Formats: sequence, structure tokens, C-alpha cells
Amino acid sequence: MSRRSANLGTLLGPLEQDVMDVLWRLGDATVRDVHAELAASREIAYTTVMTTMARLARKGILSRDTADLAHRYRPVVTRDQYARGAVGDVLAWLLDRYPEPAVAYLADVVEDLDDLTLEELREAVARRRSQEG
Repeated sequence: MSRRSANLGTLLGPLEQDVMDVLWRLGDATVRDVHAELAASREIAYTTVMTTMARLARKGILSRDTADLAHRYRPVVTRDQYARGAVGDVLAWLLDRYPEPAVAYLADVVEDLDDLTLEELREAVARRRSQEG
């Protein structure tokens, strides 16, 4: 399997993202805590939040402490770690399946970068080349 083979199954759906946003903010919460946060801005069933949080735990994005009657959940990864991984998965998937349009798009994006970001990109490429050689 190539390094670029990616699994897009780790990407969060809209409700999973909302649940994780609450947990990243709170750090530690029960289903009731998360449900209360989400229900303040929309109608959502408690069981929907419970099922979503259990699914996130199965995916390894949340840890679940079952010591108490009300299970407590904590993020396993930070928001930044998740974002970097998700972006990497999407880019790897695109580069593996649609290499020409993906590279063309990235080249267009690079043209719009500010000088500092462009220099950081050049340095990263140079480091990568020196590691390969």
C-alpha cells in the first residue's frame, strides 16, 4: 500500500464535528453535558448525541471513562492534531486518485501564498529533499 493511500472514514460528519467542538472546549464531559450545549441552539435528541459520542469513541477520537454511572468522554486528539490529520488524509486521497488536478490546484494555491508562507514551504521541501538524498 502506498504512503498516500488514505482512509477518509476518519473525517468527521457535521454532527460529529459539533460534538467534538463542544468536547474540545469543555475537555471532559458526559453525554448530558454535550446534549445540553447542542440543545441550546437546536433541537436534538439525547439518544442522537449518545450514539454519536459512542461512535466517536469507537473511531478512537474520544476516550470513554465508564467508572461512574454517567460515562465521561475526553478527546484523544487536540483540535489541531485532528485538523492536520484530516487535511493530510484528504490531500493524500486526492493525490492518490486524482493526481493531476490535485497538484494543479495546489500549484494555484502556492501562487497566492504570502512570502513568509512560501519561504516556509521552500524550506520544508529542502528538508524533505535532504532527507531523501
